[in-house]
Amino acid sequence: MIIVSDNKKYNIELKELGDMLFAKKIEVRVIDQEQYLELSDISNQDIIRLEKVGDKVRLSLSKSDVLYEDEIDIDFKEKLIYKKLLYKAICKNYENISPKWGILTGIRPVKIVNDLKKEGLKNQLIDDILREKYMISAEKSALIRGISDIQEEIISRLDKKISLYISIPFCPSRCNYCSFFSMDINKGKKFVDDYLKNLEIEIRHTLSMPYFKDKKISSVYVGGGTPSSLDYDELRRFFKIINDNFNINEVDEFTFEAGRVDTLDEEKLRIIFQNKVDRISINPQTMNDITFGRIGRNHNSKDVREIFTLARQIGFDNINMDLIMGLTGESIEDMRYSVEEIVKLDPESITVHCLAVKRASDINTKKIKTDNLQISDLMQEVNEKLQTKGYEPYYLYRQKNMLENGENIGYCKKGRYSLYNVAMMDEIQTIIGFGACSSTKILDEKTNLISRVPNYKDVILYNNNINEMLKRKEVLL
Repeated sequence: MIIVSDNKKYNIELKELGDMLFAKKIEVRVIDQEQYLELSDISNQDIIRLEKVGDKVRLSLSKSDVLYEDEIDIDFKEKLIYKKLLYKAICKNYENISPKWGILTGIRPVKIVNDLKKEGLKNQLIDDILREKYMISAEKSALIRGISDIQEEIISRLDKKISLYISIPFCPSRCNYCSFFSMDINKGKKFVDDYLKNLEIEIRHTLSMPYFKDKKISSVYVGGGTPSSLDYDELRRFFKIINDNFNINEVDEFTFEAGRVDTLDEEKLRIIFQNKVDRISINPQTMNDITFGRIGRNHNSKDVREIFTLARQIGFDNINMDLIMGLTGESIEDMRYSVEEIVKLDPESITVHCLAVKRASDINTKKIKTDNLQISDLMQEVNEKLQTKGYEPYYLYRQKNMLENGENIGYCKKGRYSLYNVAMMDEIQTIIGFGACSSTKILDEKTNLISRVPNYKDVILYNNNINEMLKRKEVLL
């Protein structure tokens, strides 16, 4: 099968949509300087042709007289009309499917609703746009519109402020689903000292720039990697860097991603708590003991329960826990069990991820089988269950290559949302990134456009090029 578009700049998004709908990779090929998309393992020789004709976009199929047209709408991006027509043709003529997320391949569906609200549109018109233009199902439309309603209160707390993301890109081992540029702390221990030194230089230099003179910080998020993989002295040194460079008492939210319980004990939890962290993440991803070994974790569910209880005893009253639906070898019943066990622990927030098969992960590179399960139905079941337990969905994002074209949803008890998660996922605030693997995003509040500058992902490159990291921020800020 070949897909030909008269506008080549839309090929990337058409390819992503085709990948999603066929659940197969479409290749971009060039013959005689003509670029087209090819699905080589579909045996037919059909040609799908997209072209602009006057004030319409037209799609034709070589195998039949089937023709789809849609008028160009000045209020709707032209590329989305190309995607909509391709979606209709594939769903009706080849796959007999009706994906719940419609033509969306982007990661921020809630942002669409937030932007439509800014234009003054009412709920019914927003629903019509989501259904008729984006082809989103009623179920998903209701989900993202409900999340947008919840975010209105959160967004008001973020106004005129910025957030900081601080990366500690070290882990005790690499989980098979992960693709982050984290360094094995056991093999890379010799790089930690220089990393913390350079991190301090970057934080001090950046926050001394005139840009920050009148800026207030709404949230600080320490992520990774697994930040708690630092040892006791390194952890104390890290928090000294924080306290020496800004007043954490003036920050609305301070999150530390403790992550893996095999990096935690009482002393580390006390160090974190004593340094005024008011929100931590403990992320088991599953509560099935056999799965921990499969994915590369060095602990069991008993360890998760013990660390969670210990965190409560120390004084943490805002704990998030992450779960992933679709981990290697798990059945639907296994996933239901994990949800039940996490709910019993009663954390303030639960983030439910749908497994994304990332290009650099072991699942992909080692061709580890992922079972063809009804994850979409399970995600809806989990959504309903968590809401009956007092959790409400407050942020959502999507990734490429997710099982059944799914989503990740953050749930929280009333008022226990994460400011940082909403600011970052829906791009409604400037976020300054520090450390390897981080990225700085400056929001222009007048145009709503984002300017980005990344740091090096690799720890060694970051350590060896800290002056370049400083100059990048100077140019942007």
